Amino acid sequence: MGETKINKYEHGDNMPSALSVRQLAQTFGVSADYLLGLTDDPSGIVSDDKWNEDERTVLETFRREGWRGIAKLGLERIP
Repeated sequence: MGETKINKYEHGDNMPSALSVRQLAQTFGVSADYLLGLTDDPSGIVSDDKWNEDERTVLETFRREGWRGIAKLGLERIP
């Protein structure tokens, strides 16, 4: 990918394809979300401190019990 093409992306003269975004992210070692302006974190990782209690519970349950645990958790929480 040449400098001219990247310059056009930066100035909004051209839009990159999904493949180009992927290649750029790999080249620069950042996430595609970072390149697209969806996050300020170059790694694209959502930090735990931004999660609420329910989100943490879902993740911990998934890590411990997988999808069956998530299904069970959902059934327990539905009134």
